[in-house]
Amino acid sequence: MPRSKRVKVISLTKTQPKGADFKRKIINDVREGLDEYENVFVFAFENMRTVVFKDVRTRFADSKICLGKNKLMAAALGKSLEDEYKEDLHHVSAKLSGDCGLLMTNEPKEDVVEYFEGLVVADFAKAGVVPKDSIVMKPGPLAFPVDMMDQLRKLGLVVEVVSGTVVLKNTFQVAKKGVALTPEQAKVLVHMGKKICVFKVTITAAWMDGEFEEL
Repeated sequence: MPRSKRVKVISLTKTQPKGADFKRKIINDVREGLDEYENVFVFAFENMRTVVFKDVRTRFADSKICLGKNKLMAAALGKSLEDEYKEDLHHVSAKLSGDCGLLMTNEPKEDVVEYFEGLVVADFAKAGVVPKDSIVMKPGPLAFPVDMMDQLRKLGLVVEVVSGTVVLKNTFQVAKKGVALTPEQAKVLVHMGKKICVFKVTITAAWMDGEFEEL
């Protein structure tokens, strides 16, 4: 008897591509959170600091935090009225852009917003960060030890020792507004003790009891 064309033989030794499994896992993980928690918050962040964000995870240990893979999180929520996982979630999906994430929790909006409004941490900038202000070192004495001379010169500063004090001989542009920092400039800022980066998290939208709210 000829085999039906509808019958397909599937080899159990053949596995699904890792990429497909990974995407499916993220989507399922997000949807499990949607079923478990009442409230969903979209948060945007600037100048992510992993060490600081560990404190955020500890604070919301009883909640679920999803970071990265905006397209997959949006797919889990649903991008339109027709395919949204729950009512009004397609509005949440539309807010997933740039550096952002999802917080799924049973905590009230007031507590969540208050916590993140108080979470502002200054830190040293890394190479590639775009400063909001210009910083210039003018010629004159510097509060650096003499044994840093070679290091300072490698960073582009023209320095010499005068009466036991390190003296800058040139005007040095430590940071220029709107222009990404070089590795050398970032190191100079560290030596100066100037923290020009601020890690902060902003709640941009909320989904509570099936209703969407833009914040």
